[in-house]
Amino acid sequence: MILARKYSLPLWLFLVCLFTILSISCAEKEFYEFSGKTMGTDYTIKYSAKLPNQSNNKDKVDQLLEDINNQMSTYISDSEISRFNTFNDTTWFAISDEFAYVVTSSFKYYEISNGLYDITVMPLVNLWGFGPEIFLDIPSKTQIDSVLQFVSQDLIEIDGNKIRKKDPRVQIDLSSIAKGYAVDKIIEILDYKNIMVEIGGEVRTISNGKIWQIGVSTPSISNFNNDVEYIVPITNHSLATSGNYRNFYVDDDKTFYHHEINPLSGYPIQSSLGSISILTNTSCMEADGLSTALYMMDTKEVKNFLDKSNFEGLMIVQNEDGSFEKIFSNNFPKN
Repeated sequence: MILARKYSLPLWLFLVCLFTILSISCAEKEFYEFSGKTMGTDYTIKYSAKLPNQSNNKDKVDQLLEDINNQMSTYISDSEISRFNTFNDTTWFAISDEFAYVVTSSFKYYEISNGLYDITVMPLVNLWGFGPEIFLDIPSKTQIDSVLQFVSQDLIEIDGNKIRKKDPRVQIDLSSIAKGYAVDKIIEILDYKNIMVEIGGEVRTISNGKIWQIGVSTPSISNFNNDVEYIVPITNHSLATSGNYRNFYVDDDKTFYHHEINPLSGYPIQSSLGSISILTNTSCMEADGLSTALYMMDTKEVKNFLDKSNFEGLMIVQNEDGSFEKIFSNNFPKN
């Protein structure tokens, strides 16, 4: 029996204009902003332009996001992903270019994490009550073991614009990467030289001299005021954060369960890592996928990976006394 259930905090990244750096003004007459709802969360866009073109921009963005949701949202019954998930066959299934691109990209993070990042985790997500299906109770070991038989990214195959299941029970979930992909597409269609796009905390910025200040929230389940643990100064970067404090519930025994499910064990990740933020010079989709993949790994493994890669990261670890400790990769931006 569930005592309490909490969903995503409203917005755990906040945006701060920097008034004096590099002679870039944050005056309202130069920077414009609009926002909206998508993917079960909020989006915010700030940009600098001679002409704001606000209504046209918002229309373009909302149409793009509607298209992506119709491809990749498991909460839309006739979306592309929902139709594939209910396709009870092992024959080839035709998909769009965009859907194929995101699924193909996900294999990179599957390999990096040795299977801890896995888009076929959807049946486990539903079993634990973090998906669109009705949740009844904490699953038993027997239920978990039964579902694990058809959870593995090795059980899907993609070839151009078609995908197939090697087991008809396979279902996929792209929520760990779709928001980052959507951020990239918005950056592409708006094409401004100074712009910040954020969807549910996944952020990408383009800069022609401006330094954007992005706040990373304190990863506490009681952080209802969106207190900030660290402010990251970025220019032409993407920043994405994964953590255990945004989507969770507590059972009668006061056991804490959160939405990051280990696809190898079938259970939610148990870790002192409150959150991990990944900074890239590339796409937001890359930062989004990497933050999820690395969150599933041991802290030492994450540090070793970052030391050997071109990516930067910030881990916020919760100590036994409830305090937080920040662990930075070598070149993560200092504030």
